[in-house]
Formats: sequence, structure tokens, C-alpha cells
Amino acid sequence: MHEPGLGWTTDGVRLATAADKHFMAEKRSCGEAILQAGCEALGIDNELIPDIALGLGGGIGLQGHVCGAVSGAALTISLAMAKKVPDYAARKTATFEAVGRCCREVERRLGSAQCRQLCELDLTHPDELRKHVDEGKAEKCAGIVKEVAHVLAEELRRIAGGT
Repeated sequence: MHEPGLGWTTDGVRLATAADKHFMAEKRSCGEAILQAGCEALGIDNELIPDIALGLGGGIGLQGHVCGAVSGAALTISLAMAKKVPDYAARKTATFEAVGRCCREVERRLGSAQCRQLCELDLTHPDELRKHVDEGKAEKCAGIVKEVAHVLAEELRRIAGGT
């Protein structure tokens, strides 16, 4: 789905497919994968993307906090709002509302937005990190990345529509 006048697409399947490609085939972190796919959807091309989101992986530096995919979605929403809402005060309010909605929807769909709960591993321990790399990324996190991409696409549609 192309949003007229904004130069971006909000198709959930397309965004999820792109995020999955960046995550699995290109071996990017979850935050990088979502940010890259989101920026592609927004028509944003910058040499710092997706690298700026690398530290978000594993719930912020493998600490198990907010899922990196959710954090990547927050960055993408912030960029979408920057393109859509010129007034900073209005953009700040709208961004906080949109990111909060996105986070709550991920929690509703997946039961949590916390990396450690979602992947059921403590990535600060070498054995569990190895298990994640060997199994968890493909078995759990790939599905999480795709689901977050769908939630992000819904929020981008809302932003584009001004609702």
C-alpha cells in the first residue's frame, strides 16, 4: 500500500518480508532489521541506517530489556513523525502516543515487549547467547521481528492518515 503524498509504503507483508531478509539473510540485529525495513518503507536512505540501531539488539546490548525490534520500530516511528509533523511540540506528543500504541500492541500480540521474556534466554550468559545464535534467532526471534514489522506497518498507516 502506497500512501499518497508521503512517498512511503505501509504494506505489512512487504515490511515484514524486508525485515526478515535483513534479520536472517543479512544477519542484522532485530533493531537494525526493523529500522532498515522501516526506513525503506519511508523512503529514507542514510549511510548510518541500519547501523545506528545495532546496540538495540538483545534488549539493548544483550541485556534483555525492551526487544530491539520494538526499539527499532520506535526509531522508525520517530522518523515518520519527523517527516509528517513539522511542529516539534506536536510531533513530540504524537510520537510518544504512537510509540506507546506500538509497544502496547506488541505486548498484546506477543505477551511482552521484553527481550528476555520473548526469547526466553538470558543473553548475558555465553551458553544462552550461543543457543540463541544457533537456534533462537530462527525459531523465535524471526517470528517476533515479522510481527513487530506488521505492528509498525499499522502504525505507519495511522501516521500517514493523520489518525
